Amino acid sequence: MPARDPNQVRVVVKTLRIMETLAQAKSSMHLGEIARTVGQPKSSAFRILSTLKQQGYVEQVAGTDAYGLTDRIALWTRNKIEDTLRQTARPFLGRLLARFEETVNLAVFDSGQVRYVEILEGLRSIRANPTVNTVAPLHCTGLGKSMLAYLPPRESRQWLEANSPLQKYTEHTMTSLRALNNEFSRIRKQGIAHDNEEMEMGARCLAAPIFGPKGEPVAAISISGPVSSMRGKTIQEIAQALKQCTRGISVQLGYLP
Repeated sequence: MPARDPNQVRVVVKTLRIMETLAQAKSSMHLGEIARTVGQPKSSAFRILSTLKQQGYVEQVAGTDAYGLTDRIALWTRNKIEDTLRQTARPFLGRLLARFEETVNLAVFDSGQVRYVEILEGLRSIRANPTVNTVAPLHCTGLGKSMLAYLPPRESRQWLEANSPLQKYTEHTMTSLRALNNEFSRIRKQGIAHDNEEMEMGARCLAAPIFGPKGEPVAAISISGPVSSMRGKTIQEIAQALKQCTRGISVQLGYLP
């Protein structure tokens, strides 16, 4: 047996083992099961779990001795992933802004909504310009629809059903599940999602998804601006440029087309 490193803090090792065990579990685990899995006395495991609970990393199932991890630990990973995403995407976003002079947005899924993580302001602003870390609906934004369209059908259907009836923001907002599913089919064929005054009258948006290593939609980029400037040939050029940029970012993130 190798000698124990004198610099190793035993309680930290025990804590990490408990957190790893909970992370691998498919559901909450009872105290005795946790203690057996990590090879610790129940009293020791209980003290660690109580501390993690007080700090917001573990939650206890009411009325039981079962525990599970909270979403707080996921924030560490999420922040690192988003930093990588932003750094990878920035050169592409800058080129889109320079070429079209319209607002360019980078967004991710966040608790069933779109959350903006990077915004480059264009020359022609619209009334309800979002800011970084604000959220928007999925069903009536180009960003949201571009990601919903590429989720496994069961997941997108569950989201739509869970959020029905869908809120109508303008006279153009799609709220019919059948209409949205048809829209998702079109998006998958063309690779581009449209928001034609569905969130705000007078505003138009085109978006395309960014894929992760497993082919899952992890983010999306959109170009938005007034209807008066985003029409005709410009729309076709924006669509093609968006697809090229999101494909390049996806490949850099490990996606194999």
